[in-house]
Amino acid sequence: MLQLQQLSSLPRLADVRNALYDIGEEFAVAAYHAMHVVYLFTKSDIMTTLIPNTAFGIVAAGDFHPGRTLQRLTWVWVHCLQFCVSNQSIDVSEDKKNHPWRPILCGLISWPAARYLRWMLLVLSLSLSTSWGVFTPSLTLSLATIAYNELGLSKKWFTRNALNAIGYTSFCVGATNAAHANIHRHRSADPTSSLSIHLVNALIIMSTIQAQDFKDVEGDAAIGRETLPILYPGASRVVTAALIPMWSVLVTRLWTMDKVLSVSTVLVGCAAGLSFVVGPRTRASDERSYKLYNVRRSLSYIRS
Repeated sequence: MLQLQQLSSLPRLADVRNALYDIGEEFAVAAYHAMHVVYLFTKSDIMTTLIPNTAFGIVAAGDFHPGRTLQRLTWVWVHCLQFCVSNQSIDVSEDKKNHPWRPILCGLISWPAARYLRWMLLVLSLSLSTSWGVFTPSLTLSLATIAYNELGLSKKWFTRNALNAIGYTSFCVGATNAAHANIHRHRSADPTSSLSIHLVNALIIMSTIQAQDFKDVEGDAAIGRETLPILYPGASRVVTAALIPMWSVLVTRLWTMDKVLSVSTVLVGCAAGLSFVVGPRTRASDERSYKLYNVRRSLSYIRS
């Protein structure tokens, strides 16, 4: 009789199954929430950072293997996430004007949790890069991120542009070598497979990255940031509109590109440049112009 009572007190199979279902459901919800949060952190940078810099790494290395492409994509995304969490957890007042859907402002993650995540991502980025043989570009990019965000050097246009040039160049160097590719082994005679491509890319970014600031003028002004579009609203548009086509023509001369790619790069570059001075000057139109600017960047990385 006692044995029967003991057996009856044991959990029924149905109860165990329901408990496991509940745990699984809670885990799925938590996993979806985490993925949604990190997606929102990097949503604005998929077309502007993730795709162009990964494309650069693939082409510069001359290596199109799917597994190594995924490795490069992962490296760029982890470092992009590090920058975005750092940037978005410094001052959320900017996002009230420019990006009200971002996760901290929406309450999807608390500010202390975001700051903790920010420093954990620094450790992850450096650790991952050490194991993949790209510690130097990771360290350079991480230090540039700290200078840009935590030290507030993004508030002045010159240091902002300079740090963008350092950051984007670090992205490109890291993406090129994250899968242990030897770019000199593949195309030693091609200037795009040497240091020259990174130097030219840095100069292009340094002189044209203000293209990203036109759409954010309202939010940048609210936090006292001094970008070129705020300081010189008319002149900066004209200069940017001239520099983008100019660089588009130059890269077709400097880098190995067939006629179709050369013409496409120049045409898209001209369209991107003109879009900053022709038509309505609204946030929506400036967002489209910046996307076109990044299409031009991606096109210039494709080589014959």
